Amino acid sequence: MAAEPTQQQLQTVIAANIASLRRANGLTQAGLAEKLGYSDKSVSKWERAEGLPDVLCLKAMADLFGVSVDYLLEADHPAAPDPTPDSGSEEGEENVSPVYRLNRRNVVGVSVAGVWFLAAAAFVITVLAGKPDILPFALAAPVSAVLLVVFAALWGGRLRLFFAVTLLVWGLMFLLCWIFRASDPWLAMILGIPAAVVVWLACRVTTKETPKE
Repeated sequence: MAAEPTQQQLQTVIAANIASLRRANGLTQAGLAEKLGYSDKSVSKWERAEGLPDVLCLKAMADLFGVSVDYLLEADHPAAPDPTPDSGSEEGEENVSPVYRLNRRNVVGVSVAGVWFLAAAAFVITVLAGKPDILPFALAAPVSAVLLVVFAALWGGRLRLFFAVTLLVWGLMFLLCWIFRASDPWLAMILGIPAAVVVWLACRVTTKETPKE
């Protein structure tokens, strides 16, 4: 009969499994900690086998990685079975569906680039019509900023949200100056300085509690 593993052995096994699954899922220690509601120091401690996550945390990790809790507690894992080829597949061809993940930076880049492409297209139309107008570019700046604010609110932290909202404020200032043809645009643009301070303070209204160890 096999001897029961000691606590240190169990910590070592769990540490190796957490680190392996985290890397396989493309997560940093800070990223995993954020998803679990713990600090990155806690994740680092678990991966160094200097502590054990509680039962609820183990269950949350198992659900996150798509494995069972037993998987996290075992050192040896059975190899994944070879895929069974379809009758219409060529012999020896693997019938494995690729896994795709959303590249957030590319989504943001494509969205903003699309706005400026539309602005350029609108500008070309005004040139062809004999009435060139750069208003499409003036509109593209705040529209791009709005997209950045939305993406920062969904995927970014406070710092990214601050920069996105600040960019939106300055973009609106430039747009207003262009629309009203302000003779002294700096008088309107100076409002952006206190506006940026207000945005920064608004982003720090709530404070983050120290996660439990």
